[in-house]
Amino acid sequence: MKIRLRLALVSIALIALSLSVCGTLLLGAVAKSSVSSAEENARSELSMLETSYRSVLRGTSDATLSKTAQRSLSLYLFRQYLSADSQFVLIRNGETLFNNSGYAVETLLGSAESVTADLGGKKLFLAADSFSGYLAEEYRLFIIRDVTDVYASVSALAWRFAAICTAAFLVSAAVVMLCTFRALRPLKLLQQNAALIAGGVYDKRIEIRGKDELAELADSFNRMADAVQRHLEAVTATAEERKLLLGALTHELKTPMTSIIGYSESLQKTRLSRTQREEAVCYINRECSRLERLTQKLMRLIALSDGEEAALVVQPARTLLESAAPTLQSAAERCNAALTLFDGGASYAMDADLMASVLINLVDNACAAGAKHVSLEALPNRLVVTDDGCGIGPEITGLVTQPFFRADKARSRSAGHAGLGLTLVSKIAQLHRANLTIESAEGGGTKVTFRFPDEPQKDGAS
Repeated sequence: MKIRLRLALVSIALIALSLSVCGTLLLGAVAKSSVSSAEENARSELSMLETSYRSVLRGTSDATLSKTAQRSLSLYLFRQYLSADSQFVLIRNGETLFNNSGYAVETLLGSAESVTADLGGKKLFLAADSFSGYLAEEYRLFIIRDVTDVYASVSALAWRFAAICTAAFLVSAAVVMLCTFRALRPLKLLQQNAALIAGGVYDKRIEIRGKDELAELADSFNRMADAVQRHLEAVTATAEERKLLLGALTHELKTPMTSIIGYSESLQKTRLSRTQREEAVCYINRECSRLERLTQKLMRLIALSDGEEAALVVQPARTLLESAAPTLQSAAERCNAALTLFDGGASYAMDADLMASVLINLVDNACAAGAKHVSLEALPNRLVVTDDGCGIGPEITGLVTQPFFRADKARSRSAGHAGLGLTLVSKIAQLHRANLTIESAEGGGTKVTFRFPDEPQKDGAS
């Protein structure tokens, strides 16, 4: 059973129980009051009759009268005080002098002073009183009051009250069901949206109304759905990026692998001269080295894309330049390029290994562009690499950080470049929350600026 239906049924049951208990207590109090009032009126009437009759009886009694005369006088005087609303019985010394009810009241009453009995389809109230006369006679006076109408009115009142309670119950049940379903509507929406998310629909949200616990639950669900959607988008983007990387890698591997297979088959099956064999071995070695570099860069790029954290520590730029200088000088010498390093006394919050990779890739790119002079400046808050290479046009400046993009494919391939260097640099910039800008013009060289988000305390000039 659903929780909203269960809560509604529990509430309705409590309302029914409350109406029943309250109605029973109220109806019981009304019935008791009505019956007690009727009985008290009968007792009061009996008491007044007894007082008046005893007084007049004692005032008119005469010991000289015969018993028959005394009996007749008692009966005559009693008739004078009778009312039309009740029935009475008068017994004198065990003899019934008057009985206009037709009931054997002494048998019905027994030893009790009053009783309510069902006789002939009627509700009758019987009460008795005794007193002594002037001549020591024993009188018993009975009143019989028909209280059928009182009980009938109580019964009618009970039916009316039951009808009212039923109507109130039905209205309350409808209101409770409506309010419960409306109040718990966010739970229904929560269930529906959870089902949609389970089915792959991630853009549905719950409309939040009010500031109660259900609204807080809906808000938490919306935030969870946002997080799930963001995570899914990130995973999807990573998967797409992986797909592109693998596709591009497959394309990059096709040409060198074909050449390597061709040269190796020639070495195995064809009689070649010494010079030809040396050329084939050199080509195979060169292509294998390029494939090794390509694989290492790709693995590094995948690691960075998977969320590898950068351990940012404030360090002087001098330390970075000193550690990377041998590799940078070697790369420049292979291309017959001059390399200038300038330390402006800056310090950066950086991962030294990643930043060394940035410098190596930027210098490699400069050499691949045919630069004869490469300048690296460690200035406050930024690293700047400038070269006098062939440069690129402004229309492709924004594309050079894409994986496997090469402005001059022939030159880059012959130099062993796969087009991943600036992609790595861009990823490392993101890890450092840095801004990477590339300024270049065809024939006018290239300037790459790696700008850090803020400038830490300087370590002093070198």
